[in-house]
Amino acid sequence: MPAWLILGIMGMAFTFVLATGQTAYWMWVARQERQQEELLRRISGQASDQVNPAGLFRENEQDAAGRALGSFGERAQEVILAADSTLTVSALLTQMGVLAAVGCLLGFFFIGPIGIFLGLPVGYARFLILQFQASSRTAKLVEQLPDTLDMIARALQAGVGLSDAFRLASEEMPPPVSVEFSRVHEEIRFGRDFREAFGMLIKRNPKVFDLRLMVSSILLQRETGGNLIEILENISDTIRTRFAFQAKVKAMTSEAKFTAVILGGLPLGVASVLMIMSPDYLSVLPTTLVGNVILVAAALMYGTGVFIMRALSTVEV
Repeated sequence: MPAWLILGIMGMAFTFVLATGQTAYWMWVARQERQQEELLRRISGQASDQVNPAGLFRENEQDAAGRALGSFGERAQEVILAADSTLTVSALLTQMGVLAAVGCLLGFFFIGPIGIFLGLPVGYARFLILQFQASSRTAKLVEQLPDTLDMIARALQAGVGLSDAFRLASEEMPPPVSVEFSRVHEEIRFGRDFREAFGMLIKRNPKVFDLRLMVSSILLQRETGGNLIEILENISDTIRTRFAFQAKVKAMTSEAKFTAVILGGLPLGVASVLMIMSPDYLSVLPTTLVGNVILVAAALMYGTGVFIMRALSTVEV
């Protein structure tokens, strides 16, 4: 048996054992967190589906891996909080490392030595998935915010306090907005100052400008006075007006985006057809030095073109 095959089998076995151990460990951590959540739920008398008590104040926590990585660690922590994930930076890096190792082995066996570089995008895909989860949750939060502000304004108009209005919103609205407002209510109930609780709300959702506007308005009203009900209603109307404007912009730019998709998919489609109809026509590209240079240059030009078309079809609102 060749030595490279033995090393490959040993590497796959090591990766399998590492992945199995990590899965078992994080299953145990998840069970411990559920037990703590249930215990704290019984103590506080709150519904378990509104807020994760084990996650209160955890936005201040950052493990050694996050601190050692500097800006990337801070970015990873920010994405984890925005996605409302129970992961830590260390756990995220472990998953990325395991996926990268699996990608390297699969690339080596199916493609060859150059396939080892396949592990880098496979490992980074875990971070991209977490970013997608954070973006989806942020979009849903912004979509639910106008109705939530209207509910809080009506509760204040009925004579309910601000903290109780947040509790009412957490009970009546769906996640993720219910989770965020429930956390604010719980933090205030556990003794955290209003300003600090609102600051942590913004820290968990740094890309939601409307939350910053709401928090600034509430804090300013608490210091200087004013009609908070009218302020919240105006913010809600502003958000809805922006939604309508964004829908118009999306409709007006749909033609440019569709053109970008067609132009971006045309080279890949033509290459696929040529590989099926005439496999020998493109076989010289991955097997010769000149062909490799052409592939790299084509990939760079293709990526540049996609970036330019994406920039042209994106309108900042």
